Amino acid sequence: MKKKSIYVNYSWVGYLLIGMGLAFFIPAFIMQVVSFGPENFNFTVNGVRQPYTVENLRMFRRIFLFAFGTPATILVLIGSVIFMLQRRKKKRMEELKQEGQMIVCQNLEIGYSAIQVNHQYQMLLNCSYTDQKGDTYLFKSRTLRYDPRPYLNGQVNVYHERENIKNYVVDVEGSMSNVYEV
Repeated sequence: MKKKSIYVNYSWVGYLLIGMGLAFFIPAFIMQVVSFGPENFNFTVNGVRQPYTVENLRMFRRIFLFAFGTPATILVLIGSVIFMLQRRKKKRMEELKQEGQMIVCQNLEIGYSAIQVNHQYQMLLNCSYTDQKGDTYLFKSRTLRYDPRPYLNGQVNVYHERENIKNYVVDVEGSMSNVYEV
């Protein structure tokens, strides 16, 4: 049985945008290879039908390619950027888990982010750590699918850079015992 992730995954947005971009590329590509003749060439500029010439055919294809290719390119680029950012964030989290300093935080509370899905704010896990000097640090996790507090035994591991505590990751899944969603 595979452990299900507790974190909310937004990769579907990237898939949706790339799929929409490909749906725009298809008609743009088809119109570049379809053969036109004088009998099926209907190109109008300001309501005036243009005669069939090689130059008018090129202009028609350029306009069609621009009208469909530009939105397609923008959608594919945005979807690709989403995937790159997710991959970079995941890599950064793994680096912090391996090379960062671990602290154990307490005072677990559920907070809510500004992100809404189906008119419900997404959950975050807020936790705090007090060092030997008496300074208290507050940490927030990524957005969560459900409340993990019953599975955390009142504490969660936080990994941060040794020089900069502002770069951190709250390891909710790593702090939980094995929990399977059936």
